[in-house]
Amino acid sequence: MRPPTLEEENKAPETTGGATLAVKLEPTLATDSPIAAPAQGTVLESAGLPRPKLVRLEPGDDYEEKTTLRLAPARVRVNGEENPLWGRYHLSVIYRASFSNGEEIHRNLGVTAWEGEVASNTLELELLAPPAAAQGAVAGTVIRADSQPLEDMRVSLSDQEERLMDQALTNTKGRFSFPHLPWGLYWVTVRREDALEDTAVFQHAEITPAQPAATLQLVMVPPEIYEPQKVLHKPVLVRITGSAGQPLDKVGLEITWSNGPLLDNVKGETGRDGTLALELIAGRNFVTLKRKGCPKQEYRADVAAGDGIDGFKLVFACAKK
Repeated sequence: MRPPTLEEENKAPETTGGATLAVKLEPTLATDSPIAAPAQGTVLESAGLPRPKLVRLEPGDDYEEKTTLRLAPARVRVNGEENPLWGRYHLSVIYRASFSNGEEIHRNLGVTAWEGEVASNTLELELLAPPAAAQGAVAGTVIRADSQPLEDMRVSLSDQEERLMDQALTNTKGRFSFPHLPWGLYWVTVRREDALEDTAVFQHAEITPAQPAATLQLVMVPPEIYEPQKVLHKPVLVRITGSAGQPLDKVGLEITWSNGPLLDNVKGETGRDGTLALELIAGRNFVTLKRKGCPKQEYRADVAAGDGIDGFKLVFACAKK
């Protein structure tokens, strides 16, 4: 068995966790027909590379972020057939946050990342059957450059204004389908589920009464990444203190990550509590600390792979104000 390399020894342990949003959708009225499948509410994901971030909330503050839900009615069995149960439903969502290194960040940085669960209020809404005019469909296949089908690729459907409408995963033959669409222009985007780079490809499709169905073929090729913005970033919390452990504000940070042809440079400044939230690429990052009247100081921060957040506590020996 070979000894670990220097790179492997210095590699930060992978972290897990993050925030999730669960949807609860229930019919308001009971039905005499047996339920074949419950109602479903799904949170549609970003059509491109996801951008998780940290948000600081002071007591009494609110934060708002919009997302798109896909709602599907329950299905009931009538005379041996399954039919959608259209009508009024109760809708609510549950927000959860959990981090594998939450205690470690609190212990090392003295900062608490919120973890727990909170439920929303309940809305009453009505799910209606697609209008008779919604007879269009967009379908297709996702393949590799050698024409082999790709399974479990996330395919997103957006309208002409690029507003996300629906999503589906390709089947074993690489196929996907979006039925019951009104006439119009649509964008179809596909990306790999576990991609660390922005590998999304897209095409547009127009459906009309003369051509009610559009069939697309999307080819996924190995990505050529030239911009750091197209590489997956991770939320990172940094706290700067003086030699006596006091938090330092107005400390400028310049953080550089490089793998040769690709260079990412991120800048920021600490607040009154000495902390700063950033989005960095996993791996070896070099940090330069700057403060008026003080010499620069250099650090290395190895950001772990995986979901969740990372945290670093750095000491700035010069505490001049």
